[in-house]
Formats: sequence, C-alpha cells, structure tokens
Amino acid sequence: MVMSENRRRALSRASAALASFLAVVSVQPAVAYVDPGTGSMLVQMMIAGIAGAMFYFRELRLQFMTWVRRVVLQRTEPAGTTAETGEKPFQRSDD
Repeated sequence: MVMSENRRRALSRASAALASFLAVVSVQPAVAYVDPGTGSMLVQMMIAGIAGAMFYFRELRLQFMTWVRRVVLQRTEPAGTTAETGEKPFQRSDD
C-alpha cells in the first residue's frame, strides 16, 4: 500500500509527539548531588561564558547603542567624537 506524502508527514509528527510525551512522562526523580567544587566550577563557567559573550558581541552592542542614541533618543554624537565608541579620536600633539 502506498501512503500519500501528507499521511506520511502526519504519521511522522504523531510518532514524534508520542515519543516526546513518553519521554516527559517517564522521567524519574534524580538522586543527584552537586558538591561545592562542582557547583563553583559551574558558576565559574557561566560567568566566563557571559564575560566572553560580552566581548564577542561588543561591536553589535556598540552599533545598537549608536542606533538607540540616533533614532530613539534623537541625539547626535557630540562634536569631535566617533560614532562607534563615543570617544574622542586620538590626536597627536606636536609639542
């Protein structure tokens, strides 16, 4: 017997839903213990991940803040500053 494509998709979705339901229902309580060393390691990993993401997405954050200043707050950058960082550009002093 040849099944239509729609019937095959419906059967596949029903099987996936049944498998997901059984996986959620059959969960047993875990008898687990996280010692202080492991707990502090997990906290350290989370803090390091957040700090790394802050550095990784720095450029995106600066572009977003520039857009917020320009569009939302309707402000322009002060004269003599760069739009990306808001800092004054480096000028060499010939003293």
